[in-house]
Amino acid sequence: MSYTVDLLDGLARLLHEQGVGIYRPEGAYAPGETAITIAATPPAPDRVICLTAYPVTDSPVLTDTTTGVQVRTRAGADPREADTLDDLVFSVLQSAGPYLFGTVPVQLITRISAAPIGADSSGRMERTSNYHCRAHRVHPHLE
Repeated sequence: MSYTVDLLDGLARLLHEQGVGIYRPEGAYAPGETAITIAATPPAPDRVICLTAYPVTDSPVLTDTTTGVQVRTRAGADPREADTLDDLVFSVLQSAGPYLFGTVPVQLITRISAAPIGADSSGRMERTSNYHCRAHRVHPHLE
């Protein structure tokens, strides 16, 4: 796989293993489950944890990199449900590491920001947290 695919897949599998939600790469979820998805928030089920990566910093001379991961949580109409889901993710990811996700060595994961983002078009409350993953990214020009 690629760096980003391995990183997000590894984070999704970690959250799944810790019982925060269900990760199925093929994306089929039952109505009562908490889905863990990558890059897209499906219309169902109501409870979703969506992981999306974005670049933060890359060293010009080392394989050191920091990749941001937005963790978007969605639950029911009660905002406390999205807060609880976000807290469960935080309990697994904050200050966690080291890990090897596929070929990606991740040294440390830390949350850098979080905020409620209101209700979606179906009235389900959402929240977002942003984490930095300090990792090593293999690159042909940096050996």
